[in-house]
Amino acid sequence: MKSYGQYCGLARAAELVGERWSLVILRDLLVGPKRFNELRQGIPGIPSNLLTNRLRDFEDASVVERVLDGRNVVYRLSEYGQGLEPIVVGLGRWGARQMDVPRENEVPTDNSLAAALLTARTDEKVQAFSVEVTAGPATAHADVSATAVSVATGPFPDADLRLGGSSLRRLLADGDIDAAISSGAVTAKGPATLLKEFTRAFSTPLDEVSHNLPLLQSVNAGNGW
Repeated sequence: MKSYGQYCGLARAAELVGERWSLVILRDLLVGPKRFNELRQGIPGIPSNLLTNRLRDFEDASVVERVLDGRNVVYRLSEYGQGLEPIVVGLGRWGARQMDVPRENEVPTDNSLAAALLTARTDEKVQAFSVEVTAGPATAHADVSATAVSVATGPFPDADLRLGGSSLRRLLADGDIDAAISSGAVTAKGPATLLKEFTRAFSTPLDEVSHNLPLLQSVNAGNGW
């Protein structure tokens, strides 16, 4: 881990989280504890030795800890590391402001989709419900309480609401569920009242510079959400 040589909180933080892949690793651990192979398989393209080095740096800095889960060793955020949640969520929300259709070779993962739900939770007080979301190869779900949300990867068979399609990103931006469904950009299974609650519970605005593509172009983008 390289040092900036400055006695500065921001510089110290950048030393920990500014290296390549670091924030993505932390994002996935924010969704939940994981075994090494779960982390490696969930982050396409990361070399195993680099993942090992990043995790060692995080452990040395008391950001991540290894614990036993039954017979398995898992990595999880420490109490100190959990303090990164509002920072990671805020960065994700900031980055998504100019993230419309996916760039070439970009695909969502189960963890990135779960993190997107965590990032998109608004301050609105809503009816409690559970939702399963599928976008391209990725599936995640969320339990939404009146004022909060908990997220996890994978399907949730008992979800109250199921959403899918390649234009979920646009739906989170404009909240126009009727247009999204009527165009075929988003598929939904569940009560209409919960669709409205979903658009109140989750929102990630797009800046005007990116919010300039028609809905169906977003549909044709392929693997995005």
